[in-house]
Amino acid sequence: MAESGTSDLRVVDVAKRASVGVPTIYYHFESRTQLIAEAQLSNYLGLLEPLHGCLARAEAALETEDRAGYVDAIGENLVLAWKAGQHGDRWGVVRLLLDVWSDPKTQSRFCTLLEQQFTRWIDLAERAKALGWVDPSLDGAVLLATFWSATIGQVITSSSSVIDPSPEAIRDFFLRATLAPAPDEPSLRAVGD
Repeated sequence: MAESGTSDLRVVDVAKRASVGVPTIYYHFESRTQLIAEAQLSNYLGLLEPLHGCLARAEAALETEDRAGYVDAIGENLVLAWKAGQHGDRWGVVRLLLDVWSDPKTQSRFCTLLEQQFTRWIDLAERAKALGWVDPSLDGAVLLATFWSATIGQVITSSSSVIDPSPEAIRDFFLRATLAPAPDEPSLRAVGD
């Protein structure tokens, strides 16, 4: 797929590369579409590995009530997520999601994985609110949906001369907008300034 893209991918070439017969490919995948969808799901999971590391660090910081560790982990996640759409082929993430969505079985697995991921992130926000780290008036689900949508939508804005913020600017904006002031800080509105 990296060499020829998904539109030109041929099952016979995949079988040859894998040193198996075409029937073996169809034994494991119902169609060429499912093969591509599963490969793209695997690619997506690879993209998420560093983000899951941030998620685990943020969860650990909540357990130990380490606000600085929580903020650092969330900030790193924001930068990494935003950078994912800024590499050479910025439409790659959108194409990947469309490929995953093209096969009902893969789509179902993908949705299950997303629900698990979303639940963990929403829980992070709610637990941080309980500790006074996040603005208590914020809805964790809306917060997550807004950022998730923005990271996907950046493929459109990143070619603009007017709207193309850096990952660090996104992080700083998000942290200023969501975090409650720490007891020893007059205001977090100045984070990153």
